[in-house]
Amino acid sequence: MSFRLQRVRKQYLDGTHRVKSPDETLVSVSPLMEMIGVEEVKDITPSDRIGIPCFSAFRPRAARGGVRYHAGKGKDPVQAKVSAMMEAVERYSAEYRMDQMEYAAYEELPVHRTVNPADLILPRDLHEREKLHWSPALDLLSGDEVYVPSNAVFHPYDTLGMTFPLFQSDTNGLASGNVREEAILHAILEVMERDDMSVASRTRCMGRRLVLDHPSPARDIRNKMESCGIEIHLWLLSGRTRIPTVAAAADDTETKDPELLVMGSGTHPDPSIAVLRALTEVAQSRASHLSGGRENPGRKSLVERAGYDRMKRINREWFAPAEEFPISSMDDLSTPYIDDDIRLVLEELRPFAERVCVCDLTRTVIPVVRVIIPGFEVSHVNPARVRSHSTR
Repeated sequence: MSFRLQRVRKQYLDGTHRVKSPDETLVSVSPLMEMIGVEEVKDITPSDRIGIPCFSAFRPRAARGGVRYHAGKGKDPVQAKVSAMMEAVERYSAEYRMDQMEYAAYEELPVHRTVNPADLILPRDLHEREKLHWSPALDLLSGDEVYVPSNAVFHPYDTLGMTFPLFQSDTNGLASGNVREEAILHAILEVMERDDMSVASRTRCMGRRLVLDHPSPARDIRNKMESCGIEIHLWLLSGRTRIPTVAAAADDTETKDPELLVMGSGTHPDPSIAVLRALTEVAQSRASHLSGGRENPGRKSLVERAGYDRMKRINREWFAPAEEFPISSMDDLSTPYIDDDIRLVLEELRPFAERVCVCDLTRTVIPVVRVIIPGFEVSHVNPARVRSHSTR
């Protein structure tokens, strides 16, 4: 896999930075729904009293181990609908479909062109000369083609009866876009977001409280939630780089439903976009639960047994007092071009990452990629993959 970043100017800046407007993307993605097995795209906004746009796409024949409901959120209904449909395309594209994989032990591959599985923070020991599946990827920092464990590429990962999983596969770093550069940028930002969230969860330190001290769409959404009795606690996490990660903890003080104690997060060079993503993710989590589209019976059982007060104590760092920091003091690092945003983010990552690997998973006219950054933490997604000793 080799390519050069193309010059891609942003054309849409209202609540997200994209190459096309949501209406234009809708025209591209709608015809794919039947092909990828989506049977229904539903507006689930009415399931929640706050009225923030959320949609779901139902794909009943998702691969075993995947989810059938794909949620989407946005500043307006078209953004939310497109978000759900694009997520369905991402999940479809991430499923293994007879893709070529190498079958070899780590020791059998060239060390300078191979990601060490141990750098992916494994929940088990890797045996000497244990054979694994490997997929080609491009290291964006060096420009070299490298091999990464296929377990980190496909979801759900199928061993084909030939090996043992390194870990339970997930969707971290999986993203779609109108063009490949757009997909790459959002995939990198998601890996950074999950790394920051993992460190915050592990250390039980959420950083500083973020104050929205000037008018913005994000503040409008925050105010809308709080007018409905939902307390919002905004946090600026202490990340590795200057790219901000914002988390939003929500407490529904009217219903006191423990399943509505939810957290959303977002990472973006533009702090206002990071906040908006965190808040709309809260809305998406609420709507998914209230509409019955959340497929996690284990979590539901745990939360129901714990109850509202205990869940608040378990997650007490979400609501703890802390130093406040105004968003007006933050710089907007975003540029007018998607490719320049990628270059900015890569330079921010360079001191902390040996590689930033991208795998092309495109199956349709919508580009889909998986980004893997060895060494970045993932316990927020998979609690079994916890770094034993961290320098952070």
